[in-house]
Amino acid sequence: MANLTIRMDPEEKQALAAWASVRGKTTTDYIKGLISADMAAGTPEQRAEAWFRENEAALKAERKRIDERGIPGSDIALNYPFRDEAV
Repeated sequence: MANLTIRMDPEEKQALAAWASVRGKTTTDYIKGLISADMAAGTPEQRAEAWFRENEAALKAERKRIDERGIPGSDIALNYPFRDEAV
């Protein structure tokens, strides 16, 4: 992990920077440490299951949207370029 970009409210970013500073780290190094510790906490399967549980509602909502309206942009992908048209 060479680069890390997190978009957050300025107040939250300032609080996170202060929290990291108290621990003698930059914000980026502090977050990288949290991520590393989290990844080491379990097997890939356990992490995947935890991710799924946390995001299950959003995944169900996305599936419902796709079932009702189709995959966004699929009409373009399926119909372009036209048959025998040079790309």
